[in-house]
Amino acid sequence: MRLSSRITSLSALALALTAVTPALAFAQSKPEDSYTRLEVSGSGSIKAAPDQLIARFRAESRDKTAAAAQKAVNTLVHNAVEQSARTAGVKAAVLQYSVSENRPDKAPASWTASQALTFTAPDGSGLLPLTGALQGEGLMLEDLSWSLSPENQKKLMLEAEKNAVEDLKKQADTLAASLGLHVVRFATVSMSNGGFPRPVMMMAMAARGPADSAPPPSSTAEVQTVRATANATVLLAP
Repeated sequence: MRLSSRITSLSALALALTAVTPALAFAQSKPEDSYTRLEVSGSGSIKAAPDQLIARFRAESRDKTAAAAQKAVNTLVHNAVEQSARTAGVKAAVLQYSVSENRPDKAPASWTASQALTFTAPDGSGLLPLTGALQGEGLMLEDLSWSLSPENQKKLMLEAEKNAVEDLKKQADTLAASLGLHVVRFATVSMSNGGFPRPVMMMAMAARGPADSAPPPSSTAEVQTVRATANATVLLAP
């Protein structure tokens, strides 16, 4: 009889706990609409020196026949790429090629061939002298651009986003305190960025005369800023 009574008591206790547990859970789970909602935003930025210099060129030739124009362009590009291969740290990319016929009024028809190519380096020590030499050989320098490499962009954006989140938290805590409340939790958080800094460009004309008749172009690597913004909905309570 004692064992039977004990089993009966344990069963009754289990049933009682089963009935109480949902009630406790309901009491502890406060619905979101009972909190004060606050929309806040924070910003973050980080500065860094650019680590990539790009020289963009165009090889172009006009002649009486398409074959002659193309031959001249092909020669210019071939020599430029070979010369860049002998310059430490410089990477070449040969890009768009185009050929068009020119038919001016009251003048013989001609053909124009052109091709774009770029040279990229981590600094200007080798690329700037190469740029001057290629200008002297007849290639048109369209621009010089300092920018952040893709790998550096990714790392810097993460740092800027972390700074934006820290600013977001400070904004939320400060505003909550001014209302006599405290931050319970962040209901939503979103990140955005203002894009990466635009390349710092220096426009340049083709050199007139031999490569040794004028100094190569110069370009200053100015510090660039990467920015990010964090937006959030914050739940506040007394």
